[in-house]
Amino acid sequence: MERIVHLCNGESTADTLSLADLPGDIRVWADALDQGPVLPVSDEEHIRRRAEFWASRGHGSAADNTKRLTDFDRAADDIAGAEEVILWYEHDLFDQLALIRLLARFARRGLPQTLTIVSIDRHPERPNFLGLGELTPAQLAELWPRRTPLSKDAIDESVTTWIAFTSSDPRALPFLTKRVKAMPFLAGAIERLLEEYPDPTSGLSRTERQLLAAIARGEQNLVPAAHAIDPRYPLTDVVLEHTLATLRACRFIEGTQVTQLGRQALAGAIDRIHENGIDEWRGGVHLAGKGPVWRWSGSERRLIEK
Repeated sequence: MERIVHLCNGESTADTLSLADLPGDIRVWADALDQGPVLPVSDEEHIRRRAEFWASRGHGSAADNTKRLTDFDRAADDIAGAEEVILWYEHDLFDQLALIRLLARFARRGLPQTLTIVSIDRHPERPNFLGLGELTPAQLAELWPRRTPLSKDAIDESVTTWIAFTSSDPRALPFLTKRVKAMPFLAGAIERLLEEYPDPTSGLSRTERQLLAAIARGEQNLVPAAHAIDPRYPLTDVVLEHTLATLRACRFIEGTQVTQLGRQALAGAIDRIHENGIDEWRGGVHLAGKGPVWRWSGSERRLIEK
């Protein structure tokens, strides 16, 4: 009997997949690489840095995080003898970063005999599709026959993007938005990653700007408001909590109101970084201090230091 392994993007998808009556083992790899340092270091150092980062954000102890991240990697590595490995990862930034790490890891440690993927950015029965985790067992089962093989070009693109993402110099990333073709959603995810760099005028990331504008409009439920305009980067509770804390620390919001300072930041009249400094990671890039730091100019489509 063929040994089949499903790797998916979270417990929610795994739980639903287990009810879909598909053959094979189900495993999870789901670290949020859009947050915190992701460096070109050994596996042990990578896990240590990630575990400490999550602990610093108040998400578990370093020891618990080390175990969780180690378990993710072991689940992905234990594919010896598998006839087929299926990756269940959708279009958004969270999933695409997980994908490139997995594929870069497979390329380094040995590719499975057959490597296929289920990756979508929409579903006919879900008009506001956010991810595989919201589908029913029957809907996931219907995607199974539509899985597609991952080509050598797709794996090469993933390895190249992983190297660029973990570099301390981000300038290769804008070029990859044009060159990546075999991975259908990766170029869009790279662009969305670039939009998380501070902008040249206000120093706000796209997520910070969207949340600040939503609060200024009087939006009560911020998550749906963000999802409606930002399908490539669904707002998780973790990102929402951290972004709101950052906006409070900058004195851009108080309670549920945008301050005068916040309105000035939205208008581009002040620079958040020059005023308050920054301490954020974008993969291998540490944005720190009051500048100069890397910023993304969407209008010019280039990275600048300011």
